[in-house]
Parts: sequence; structure tokens; C-alpha cells
Amino acid sequence: MLNVSIALALNRRNDPQHSKQQNTITMKNIAQRTYGTLITGMLLTSITDLPAAVVVDHFNSPVGGQGVSISNGIVGTYQDDVRTGLTVLGGSREIIFQLQSIFDAANYCSVNVNGGTSSDELSLANGSNVESQCTLVWDANSIGLNTNLSLDYAFNMLNVHNDIPVAYTISMQTFGGGISIQTVSTGTNYIGDLTFPFGGFSSGADLTDIDRISLTIDGGRSVDVSMDALITVPETGSAVLAVLGCMGLLVRRRRS
Repeated sequence: MLNVSIALALNRRNDPQHSKQQNTITMKNIAQRTYGTLITGMLLTSITDLPAAVVVDHFNSPVGGQGVSISNGIVGTYQDDVRTGLTVLGGSREIIFQLQSIFDAANYCSVNVNGGTSSDELSLANGSNVESQCTLVWDANSIGLNTNLSLDYAFNMLNVHNDIPVAYTISMQTFGGGISIQTVSTGTNYIGDLTFPFGGFSSGADLTDIDRISLTIDGGRSVDVSMDALITVPETGSAVLAVLGCMGLLVRRRRS
């Protein structure tokens, strides 16, 4: 294709009106266009090769929902529910739900995923007389995820609603037992993304071999919480720098 372009551009070289200087200018323009095409290809390749986010959970399975509730319990009462065959990292999700504090014998709290009132979401609701703690576990039903997160930068969670401040804690654990933990807290009525940079986790877990990921929600008295997704954020810093560098070279070449 390039040879054809050159031949067409220089087809008039036998024309007395088409001088050697004009041929030189034509060749320079072709070279610049060719360089631009190469750079564009490099940019597209760089963008295409960027690592994809790892979806831990979109909270859109199982069909019909997964949920547990506690009614009129005492401190320490807990419910544990494991579901397999789900569209989540590792295929299984475990919900561990426990009463932390009670202020009256009559109490109620619940957590649901993809339920009738929380489609494609996780929702937690405490009554006015109870505080709870909910932990979600992704570990391929105790087999281990064997997941490499070393190409990622952080976890990102989409918080849909919380009517009082809430603390979220993410834990990563390797097969050998190394554990890394980070807690992020929100203010009242926060809507938006929550980011857990891997650089902010306590040391311990090897990111190249994560077997267990858990998310703990410390729900205060009468809290209502909703969240929509938990995914990783790919590490794109080096790729972005390479792309910007190529763009700078292209601009300089076109100006020369």
C-alpha cells in the first residue's frame, strides 16, 4: 500500500512542472503520514492490550436472590449462607451475618443480594434496636480463587446508599495465609465510587496469588446500605505514559 502511494505521488516526476523540490516535499508528507499511521497503530494496540478489570461481584445472581435475616436475637447470633454456581469471582458467595449489639429484645436485621427489592444490588437493613456486621466471602467455595491481581491498582466499589456513616473493610488472603486489609469509611448519604488502592492495604498477601477476598460491612443502628458492584481497577499508569509519549512524538514530528 505504501509503494502504491509513493508511485501515485511521484507519477508526475517526468513532468517539467513537477520539480525535484516538489518531489522532496511530497516524500516528506508521505513519510509523516506513514509515521502517523504507525503511531496510531501503536496507540490502538496499547489501548487494546490494557488489562481488563476483574469483576468480583455485580450482585446480580442468583436468580431469586440470596439473603439472611435475624429476628429477636441475642448478641453473637449469626446466620451463614453459601451459594454456588453464581456469576461472581470463583463462582460462590458466602454471607456471614452477625448481631453485634442489641438495644431491645425486639430486634430485626437483614441482608439481601439481588432480592425482590434490591435487584442487581446488595442491601443491608438494621432495625432501630440492633447493630450488625455482614461479611461477604469469595473463595471458590473454600477451594481458593488462585487469582492474580498484580496487574491491578485497586478495588472499586459503587456505593448506592447509606443513611448513616458506614465502614467497609476489604481483606485479601493468599493460600499460604498472608492477609492484607484496608478499611474505607463513608459519610452520611454517600453515593458514588469507593476506592481501595492496593498500596493502602496492610502488607501480607501476595497479589499474584489471591485465594480469598472478603468485604465486611459494619452496620450501625438503624442503618440502610445499598451497593451495586465490586471490581478491580487495572494498573494503567505505564500504558498511559507510553501512549502520551507516542502522542508527543507525533506532535513534534508534524511540527518539524
